[in-house]
Amino acid sequence: MELKRVVVTGLGSITPIGNDAETTWKNAVEGVSGAGPITHFDASLFKTQFACEVKGYNSADHFDRKEARKMDLYEQYALVAAMEAVKDCGVDLESVDKNRIGVVLGVGIGGIHTFEEEAGNYAINGEEMGPKYNPFFIPKMIADIAAGQISIQYGFHGPNYTTTSACASSTNALADAFNLIRLGKADAMVTGGAEAAVSESGVGGFNSMNALPSGLAAWADLTPCTRSQHATTTPHTLHAPSARAATALSWARVPVYLSLRNLSTPRHAAPRFTARWLALACRPTHTTSLPHTPKASVPTS
Repeated sequence: MELKRVVVTGLGSITPIGNDAETTWKNAVEGVSGAGPITHFDASLFKTQFACEVKGYNSADHFDRKEARKMDLYEQYALVAAMEAVKDCGVDLESVDKNRIGVVLGVGIGGIHTFEEEAGNYAINGEEMGPKYNPFFIPKMIADIAAGQISIQYGFHGPNYTTTSACASSTNALADAFNLIRLGKADAMVTGGAEAAVSESGVGGFNSMNALPSGLAAWADLTPCTRSQHATTTPHTLHAPSARAATALSWARVPVYLSLRNLSTPRHAAPRFTARWLALACRPTHTTSLPHTPKASVPTS
């Protein structure tokens, strides 16, 4: 069997350094950092007090109030980025076989905000009110809901699932989408990853396993000028990155999506492509420890 060639046809993102693909790329090239003090909850008692948060996001810009209440924040991010990628690819959705278009999404945790709210409400009011849960609790929380919602949004009936493999989740999703097209199982795929885990239980849980910097140690690695820029939430450049700062910067809300297709797909169905996809490999690493470096032996004489 001849393997199909795969190309990237559209891009979409909502990240700590930009709420669309163009802004994200521009700020990445210019070395803009997405790190800043945590604003989504009071982190004053937490070991880690800064993270890479999405800035300036307003759900009302993308969804009506009723629909937004049915979706966890990570799901909203996923849909916003996916809609940008689908629009960017320029495909005519009326002329394609939607049974041959699918969605593979990488998610590490999923609706952790929703879980906190519902479990917290029961912990506080359970004895008095009994087990009263929102009927959207489970649909909002499960990791697979974002991939499902993207398919519902566009009527895609091709392969649809979520990969969850810790920090390699999105990379595995990209690999799976790539192979589904390459092996002829689909003509096009929407793929990428989404997360919104900057929350009390998210940061607290990773703190407890020593996977994030403690206190403001990593924050101190930034120059005074850069810290001042963080405090005023103006765009800034990370002048003095370190291993500790890089660890903290990886704790972010970063949905990024690609629209992939078979290169032989008729041009009227997919009029543009961004890049040829040649190969992909991923290797997960341990999240809570650094490689052991043996101490050098000291001569005794």
